[in-house]
Amino acid sequence: MSLAVALRDLLAFSVQGVLVTAAALALARALPIHRPALELAWWQAVLAATLAVPFLGPWRALPGGGFEVHFERAGRAASAPGGALQAVPWIEVVAALLAVGLLVRLTRLVGGTRRLRSYRRRATPFDTSALGGLEDAVGARAEVRLSRDVAVPATFGIRRPMVLLPAHVQEMEAERQRAIVAHELVHVRRRDWPYAVAEEALAAVLWFHPAVHFLLGRIRLAREQCVDAAVVEMLGGRRAYLESLLDVARHRMAPEPIPAALFLGERHLIERVELLLKEAAMSKVRAACHLSVSALFLVLAGAVASSSFPLSASGEPEKEPKGATAEKAKTGEPRLVHKVNPVYPPEAKKDHLEGLVHIEARLAKDGSVAEAKAVDGHPTLAEAALAAVRQWRYEPVLGPDKKPVEVRITITVNFRLA
Repeated sequence: MSLAVALRDLLAFSVQGVLVTAAALALARALPIHRPALELAWWQAVLAATLAVPFLGPWRALPGGGFEVHFERAGRAASAPGGALQAVPWIEVVAALLAVGLLVRLTRLVGGTRRLRSYRRRATPFDTSALGGLEDAVGARAEVRLSRDVAVPATFGIRRPMVLLPAHVQEMEAERQRAIVAHELVHVRRRDWPYAVAEEALAAVLWFHPAVHFLLGRIRLAREQCVDAAVVEMLGGRRAYLESLLDVARHRMAPEPIPAALFLGERHLIERVELLLKEAAMSKVRAACHLSVSALFLVLAGAVASSSFPLSASGEPEKEPKGATAEKAKTGEPRLVHKVNPVYPPEAKKDHLEGLVHIEARLAKDGSVAEAKAVDGHPTLAEAALAAVRQWRYEPVLGPDKKPVEVRITITVNFRLA
């Protein structure tokens, strides 16, 4: 698969994800699910669907040894080729930007992990004995420390879970301290840290995908709302917990990108407070009905997205039906009247070279190939493709005035060993 095809597939993958996510967001607003656990399951399912849709729908077959034709406006073909924009290798530039973005995001992830270790070493112990057996009440244990390096409470680790509290927490009332530490211990009990790391890694790999970042934000919000509900139930009231949320928000600065479960990592304070202030939660039956109907429409949205923007298949190309050449002639596309198949270079066979070669060609008024140049592909394969394409001949293309005109076309030659 050529670099151009891979980038086109990444674009199709992103568009598919945006369509599925937009449908999921519309469904969430039309059929809301005011139960944090079900809402978390919903957004996780949407993320899974976004990642899986490209592999479930129909795929666009790559051309075998044939060609694809793309027209430019007739009047532009006569102009001389070249120019500053044509000289820029846009495909390579975009691929390089994607690679740089991935490298930057992975570097941030690794750097965040290292910062957590340094924060752990510099933190000082926090006495939890005054919190009234909180670890036993929650059913989880962790080492709790005070750190001047974090802006909001953070939890990380599996075998030796660590809770880092900002330095200002020690100045709070005991009731608010109890609420904050209970929140972090619930994260430990739920084992949320591996999910946080996996989400950060996914965001790094798919940094260019807007739908993935939006969905990860909704998943984190729903997870925090699940923890909020568990803490409120354990404390037996909302007041102290709401006050602790607002107190942390007042001291909150922009947190560093570290792979940890953060007490207030996303800008979702208003939504969390609104859900906590609701007097009555949605019934399980109604929430399940909303979830079932939403799932059905989400499947339909995925089917539409995958069929509208299919990815390229690496299998055998679809055979062109009989009469297709005549149909192309009716639609104004040039009809190939003389074709010379490329000769597979012996050295390419020996080295097992395969792949696509895209050729930009200018057809003269008489249908002959006046100019041809390869824009990508292995040089050995490109040379063989050009040698053949320069011998091709098309029927003359007629302009609006019914007179022959020059046109530019793109020809794709696929070299594949048997």
